[in-house]
Formats: sequence, C-alpha cells, structure tokens
Amino acid sequence: MQSSGSSFAPGKDNPNPFPGVAALERRTGKRVQLRLGGNESLDAPLTRLRETFGDAFCQRARLYGDPGAWELRQALAQYYGFDPEHLSLDAGADAVIGLCVQALCRPGDTVVCSAGTYPTFGYFARANACHLVEVPYRYGIEGPRVDLVLLAERARSAQARLVYLANPDNPTGSWSAHDEVQRFIEQLPEGCLLLLDEAYLDFCPALGEGSARPLPRCVRIRSMSKSHGLAGLRIGYALAERPLLDILERSKVHYALGGLVQYAALLALDDANNGPAIIERNAELRLRFSEHLRTLGQRPLQSGTNFVSFELPTNESAERVQARLLEAGIAVHRPQHRAFQHLIRVTLCQASITSGFLERLREVLP
Repeated sequence: MQSSGSSFAPGKDNPNPFPGVAALERRTGKRVQLRLGGNESLDAPLTRLRETFGDAFCQRARLYGDPGAWELRQALAQYYGFDPEHLSLDAGADAVIGLCVQALCRPGDTVVCSAGTYPTFGYFARANACHLVEVPYRYGIEGPRVDLVLLAERARSAQARLVYLANPDNPTGSWSAHDEVQRFIEQLPEGCLLLLDEAYLDFCPALGEGSARPLPRCVRIRSMSKSHGLAGLRIGYALAERPLLDILERSKVHYALGGLVQYAALLALDDANNGPAIIERNAELRLRFSEHLRTLGQRPLQSGTNFVSFELPTNESAERVQARLLEAGIAVHRPQHRAFQHLIRVTLCQASITSGFLERLREVLP
C-alpha cells in the first residue's frame, strides 16, 4: 500500500496508551488477581442491574473490557476461518467506516461511492472535509446495480484516496461476484484503497467463497448485527492485511467495545445453532415476501441481504405509501438520497409476511 504522508504510516511513535489488563496478562503470562490500576468502580453495588441480570452481568459491566478484544477475535477467527491477526474490532460496522475515513484520509482528499448507497460513508466523508464524488447506479433487467466500471473510472480521474462499495448493496440488495470485486480493485489508481462493506455477506450464498481472507489495498468491513442478531450490542470488525490494520488502530477508541458486549458476543458465537438458524430463516422469509410482493403487482429487487426492496413509479407515491403505513404503526425505510426516494425497503422478519402487514400494504399501494 502506498502512503502519501507520515500520518498514514504505522509506527511505534504512537503506542496504545490503554492496552488493558487482558493484554498485560498475555504479555506477562500471569493472572492479575487485584485490578487496582484502572480506576474502575470495583465496589459498585449495581443493585437493580444485579436483580435483573445477575452477578455475571454486573461483574463484566463494572470492569473495562479488553481493548484488543483478543478472545472475541479468536472466536470470530475460528467461526469463519479467519487469521485473528487480520481482524480489528470496533463498535459496529459504522464505527469501522468512520475510523477508516478518519485514519486514511486528509481534509480535501477525494472519495468515491455510488449515488444512493448506504449513507454512513458519505456522512463521515463530509464530516472529515473530504470531497465526495457519487456515481450513478446502472439500470438493467434486474433493476439498479452498482456500476463498478464507472466507479473505477471516476476513482482514476479524480485520483481518489478511498472508494466505498457495499457488497451486497444497501438499499438495493444487489451484489457483485468476488472475482468482479478483485478485478475492480486492480483498476483503482495507485494509492487508492477500497472500503468493502460486507455487513450482509452472510445472507448471500453466492459470496461465500473467498470471504475469509484479506484483499490487497482493501478493508473488508463486517458486522455481527444482522446474521448473529446482535444489532443492539454494536459489534463490527475490519478484515485487512496487518499493515493496514496497524494504521487504523492508531486512531481507534480504545474501550469502544465494552467487556460486557464482548462477553455476550462470545456466548452468541458459542451457540452453534444461532447464526445458521438466522440465515436459514431469512432465506425463507426473503422468498415468501418476494412472492407476496409479486401478487401485489410489485417487482421485488434481487436481494442478498436481510431485506427486500421494491420501486414505486414516483417519489411522491413512495412517500405516500411510507406515510400511510406509519399511520398504521408500521415503519418501512425510504432512502433520503434523491436517487432512491422512490424505493421502499422492508426488513425481513415474521411480521413482514403476516396477513396484517400484507393487507395493509395492499391497501396503501398505488
């Protein structure tokens, strides 16, 4: 990877000031018996929490977690076949995106993404004074899809520092094959990195092969929110080559991933049925909801995610559908970006295929 300045270069001049007790135990090989150096609230009664959640919860709630999330990295590595040294965890995929923009870009750098894709990247890019270039989707028989050719062309012409690609995409649900993504990386200009947001990858069987290794000049961003059912815990991680992770970790908030969160995630990964059950159920719901949409005269977009989107004729008709559903206490998503204000996105769950929701949808559709 090319570095355009000292702020991008990893080194020992900026060590982590809070490596944590777990790192100390691993380095010394000794168990810390008394934690008297971290200014934790060691004598907290936590009475209501204890009554509700028990002693194990309170024990972890009052102590700082491991900033390096060593145990959780090992568990994720075993679950997916990763090398744990290629992982860096943070408080959700959004936090990883923000960290990448902060650590890898300077104010004024050009970054590129699709016009209407997941908006968090643009949010952080603008906040960090980057110049954001948006590329339109291409439309075909299957609906809107990310235009990798045009993305690469714009990245080269603008000498972009970062390109963001959600694969599978949000909000369309479409995806590009691994070999397409790899060829795309090769087309990027020298010094340009790809942020490959794969938060929905587990729901897309077509993308399973080759998903456990880092790619050159790329940060692969994953999440435990969707396929492990842990959205409220906020667990995301970067999969990348070690030199690139070293750069990110120089800017990372040390205790962003709490000890209680790490413990809960370990329990979820230890449950062998949890993830597969979510993915299997999601595939069934995706098929059934798509079929229901067709009976309502709508064309569901192809989806490799845990949602299904469909397009209405105009922005105004989509706005009316969303508003009338909300009047009935049903919240669906309509993107704010002008490119997709005519699109409705529905998260898949048992409620999305119940007769109550489908009947209401039938009533409000134009």
